[in-house]
Amino acid sequence: MKKFDVIIIGGGPAAIVTGITVKKFFKDKTVLMIKEDTEGLVPCGIPYIFNLLGNDAGKNKMGPKPFIDLGGEVIINTAVKVDKNSKEVTVKSGETFQYDRLVFATGSLPVVPSFIPGNDLKNVFYIKKSYQYIHELTVNLNNFKKIVIVGGGFIGAEVAEQLTAAGKNVTLIESEPFCFSKAFSAELSAIATNALKESGVNILTSTLVKELLGENNTVKHVLLSDGKKIEAEAVILSIGYKANTELAKEAGLELNRYGDIHVDNYGRTTLKDISAVGDCAQTFGFLTGRSDMIKLASTATAEARTLGHNIFGIRIKKCTGGTLGVFSTEINGLAMAAAGANEKNASDSGVEVVSAKFSSPDRHPGSLPGVSDLTVKLYASPVDGSILGGEAWGGKSVGEIINIISLAIQKSITVFELVSFQVGTHPLLTSSPVNNPIIRAAEDIVYKISYSA
Repeated sequence: MKKFDVIIIGGGPAAIVTGITVKKFFKDKTVLMIKEDTEGLVPCGIPYIFNLLGNDAGKNKMGPKPFIDLGGEVIINTAVKVDKNSKEVTVKSGETFQYDRLVFATGSLPVVPSFIPGNDLKNVFYIKKSYQYIHELTVNLNNFKKIVIVGGGFIGAEVAEQLTAAGKNVTLIESEPFCFSKAFSAELSAIATNALKESGVNILTSTLVKELLGENNTVKHVLLSDGKKIEAEAVILSIGYKANTELAKEAGLELNRYGDIHVDNYGRTTLKDISAVGDCAQTFGFLTGRSDMIKLASTATAEARTLGHNIFGIRIKKCTGGTLGVFSTEINGLAMAAAGANEKNASDSGVEVVSAKFSSPDRHPGSLPGVSDLTVKLYASPVDGSILGGEAWGGKSVGEIINIISLAIQKSITVFELVSFQVGTHPLLTSSPVNNPIIRAAEDIVYKISYSA
């Protein structure tokens, strides 16, 4: 029986970054990664396979080559048993490996809505983070014209936009008043939903699916709660993801109320020498400190770097107090992003915020070719002015604007400090130094806190 210093179960972003970090900083340690599929996918790139990437899942591949190049070992197999007492992992082929440290990076699985009859009919699909499944899905969807997508979060909405651009007749059904409502404020959710409509997607919001109706065990219609039927040659159910923790549960690991593996700030579980990271592991809200449900590759890799550095003992103190949640997307040419608090989630958590927004061209002068309007909205504490959240929408610079706001939140920067924030500008690259939208939004909050009656 072969023994490794570290065994990682999983092959997604969290697993790969954990493996890379361990091998980079602990060169003499032996590390084995057990992954189920030969090929992997960039999770956030999956929607673009259906159009921008030409229906070719191979253009969205992600694999452990950087880990292997550092001396890590990989086997393609399925872990079926973990014995915490003997510190052994058994795989489907019957082989058993011993570990000194074990990492669960088993990711997440699409939620199957058992409450919707007909969810098991033929031509009912999910967006699984599986190369083979997505490859087969792209082939299957080529045969269909009328497609219904249930769920207006990031994945459902982005897939809807891409399939529409590929010439499909797509209807998107969302139970909330707007799409993207779990990540964006009501204002930005409305803007995003409108951008999706303008891309050609048929959107039904504040609408519930009652049943999927079929003939010869194949889906034919989607029955709504109001009795209306929508014809469908294929249905994609995209109502969220849940942690893949069945193996961890069988091994005796403690799970939280959401079914995620309970971990501390350094990814350590309640069992000695066993850690968990990524979508399968518990996250704690940055503002509330309570268990959260954020499952993002960006979050997973940040956690993985922390875990990799500290797997043999705490070497680097974790510098964040919880999972912030930084989201971004682009729909019909409009980039949108959010980080931290907004009016809705702050209210739900009992957090008081004051907000302000400012818009300006993202180049200067605004008459330059390729200019986009850029809007930044900041949310801050009315007590001390610390930045608690932010949103941005406009051109592609939004993707990095939100990262600046994310850093401000994580480092407890205040609107008072942002007033003297020194930035670099150039006509072809940034907004005018006179009208930097982050600074101007911060100034408006300063006025509201300090000078408003």
